[in-house]
Amino acid sequence: MFYGLDQNNSGGSFIVDDKVCHRLFIEANSEDAAIAKAEDLGCYWEGVAAGRDCPCCGDRWSTYFDDCNLEKINEKGYRVGIYDHYPNPEKLWEKKYGSYTIMESPYWENKYGFREYVGKIKFNTIEEYAQFLADEYGWTTPDVRIYYKNGDVKEIFSDNNRCK
Repeated sequence: MFYGLDQNNSGGSFIVDDKVCHRLFIEANSEDAAIAKAEDLGCYWEGVAAGRDCPCCGDRWSTYFDDCNLEKINEKGYRVGIYDHYPNPEKLWEKKYGSYTIMESPYWENKYGFREYVGKIKFNTIEEYAQFLADEYGWTTPDVRIYYKNGDVKEIFSDNNRCK
């Protein structure tokens, strides 16, 4: 099972070094094992209370883990869309999401006074999901590190060409 941690940019910046970046995915047998691995990597908890993190921005790290269960994520499909204020939204949607497995073909939806070209995709691997997140957000370099139980580490970088 994979456990995901997102780093909050407490104080207006992210910590990026040879162990941590914006997102960490940790493969572990339990949440406790994932927490122990995160601490080994340099993550810490309750940073505001300890005076390490900005009280306005909040703690940099939290032991709340994102659910990286692809089966659960893919159950209904992952909804992705492009608003109509972008040039050629249909083409941009295809560029950004067309390489993923499409679970629901994109269509135009009216929402809150905007039009959005939306569809649903699914992820076949944790690496594919990590790449999606890096491309969508891309706040650090690398944007995601995946730590596998066998000791391997994979870094995922945003593909800026895919996002424009």
